Amino acid sequence: MKVLIPVETKITKDNFESARLNKSIKGALELNNVFHTSNPLDYFDVVHLVSSEEELLLLEAIEDNKPVIISALMCENDPDAAFLDFKYKDGNIRNNLLPKSLKFLNKSSHILVPCESARTLLIGEGVTSPITIIPPGINFSSFDYEKEEEKNLFYRYFREEKSKKLIVAVGDYDSLDGINAFIDAAKKCPNAIFYFFGHASSSGKMNRKIKSLIKKAPKNAKFKGMVQHDIYHSALMNAVIFMVPGYKKAGFVSLLEAMAAKCQLIVREQALFPDFLNDGENAYIAKFSETLSSLAKDFLDGKLHSTTLKAYEMAKKASLTQIGERLDLIYKQELKRKK
Repeated sequence: MKVLIPVETKITKDNFESARLNKSIKGALELNNVFHTSNPLDYFDVVHLVSSEEELLLLEAIEDNKPVIISALMCENDPDAAFLDFKYKDGNIRNNLLPKSLKFLNKSSHILVPCESARTLLIGEGVTSPITIIPPGINFSSFDYEKEEEKNLFYRYFREEKSKKLIVAVGDYDSLDGINAFIDAAKKCPNAIFYFFGHASSSGKMNRKIKSLIKKAPKNAKFKGMVQHDIYHSALMNAVIFMVPGYKKAGFVSLLEAMAAKCQLIVREQALFPDFLNDGENAYIAKFSETLSSLAKDFLDGKLHSTTLKAYEMAKKASLTQIGERLDLIYKQELKRKK
């Protein structure tokens, strides 16, 4: 059995999560002796996709009567792999499947989602294909803190002081509330450095109010686009806190990597799929911007206990070996159905 896992070619776009997900899928298969290819012209038995932008490959596989497995709702921070249409207006948040996402998912043989509430969401939106809960895999060997050269890459690249505590946040540049909460946290913690990694909407235009807000931000708040994986990975390895300050659903790839790196999670409640994390147990969860920034300050001041070990134990259930075993079973199951 050989699995097609396409290589993302839109290298100029912010496809950071989908690229990392594809890499983890390949690693999981290799550990379980399952062959894979990135070349659509090569022979393959099963197709595994992570984005509705790959519809052409899905249609070709259907024409050849080959199973198509889709990992959905795992890369919502990635504009090329997001399945949800996020809207926030007058205090109301809506997360609905994009029309093209619904059509794409219902053409698949099997859908993989990261948690039960993600499965419930898809069913409620009209998805009829079989759905199984299999989260993104994590390569724990890549978070080996003995690799000093890799760990220090962040400081060499951004020329920051190692003596200052680092807070890493992910999100988008379309939400005024998320940026506001991030800046407020930086103001309350002037001795720490805050790095926000995000993207603007697909139009490439950032809201003028958000641009103005960023210009007035304190010097310890840094705003960046999606950097290369090794630099971002180094940032996680050095971060004390991993923050999701916006309302848009957080990408599971980024969440699990932060958990594997033993960062303290401080996350906006609305950005989480329900029942994935528990406040005070494996993360600190805030509904309001003021709470989010206060939690960051209290944790840095030593007023809150760390929940990183419980989050780490939770992430260990998504090791590449375990995920690979489950993927192998799904592939074989769908191949039998096609015969």
